[in-house]
Amino acid sequence: MVNGRENGLVSGAERAATRWLTVHDELLRGITHALSNRIATIVASAYTLEHGDVPLERSIAALRTETDRMVVLLQQLRQLPERPNAEPEPMTVNDICASAVGVHQHHGELRDIECDIEVSDDVYPVWAEPQSLLHALLVALTAAKRNVAPGSRVLMHALGDANVVQIRVVARDAASANDALNELDAEAANWLLAAQGATARAVSHGCELELPTLLAIRKARKA
Repeated sequence: MVNGRENGLVSGAERAATRWLTVHDELLRGITHALSNRIATIVASAYTLEHGDVPLERSIAALRTETDRMVVLLQQLRQLPERPNAEPEPMTVNDICASAVGVHQHHGELRDIECDIEVSDDVYPVWAEPQSLLHALLVALTAAKRNVAPGSRVLMHALGDANVVQIRVVARDAASANDALNELDAEAANWLLAAQGATARAVSHGCELELPTLLAIRKARKA
């Protein structure tokens, strides 16, 4: 029997995986480019330190700054690969949102678009696998930034109740509606979250993720 690929058809899972890999590769290129810049700066600082062209204190300070930046970049780089056997765990929404925004700043075409994070005071910790959730947020950020009007920003807003938390990532001011692409990004985010009882959907000018809270998981286990 001829499969769907041979018929020219692509399954939803294949389409979603391809979309995530497109986002992943763009971020990987951005982070490796940033690492190359840091290495070049360290090489230059080491040269000046060796030849005494600048005061010793200034060279040491420059090396320390660049080393700290490289540590951050390496941490971000480690967040890009999948962790197939990883288990969900409790996570604070503020932390995972901040991590996603930091990694997405390396997206080549969308790096200059800023993102505001707003988390309601009553948002509960969520139950999720960190890498999968981060990847889904990276896709959602790509969708929102693609919709944004020139000079505007993206909003990542989290709210919810004792059972679920919604993280909506949208353009504050949109240039145009990219409904078809938003649906594709939501499909990719949904695919990334599928194994952990979370979902994603397209919304106007972006994407929204819905995750179970830690409290809901504990209640379900007791029941």
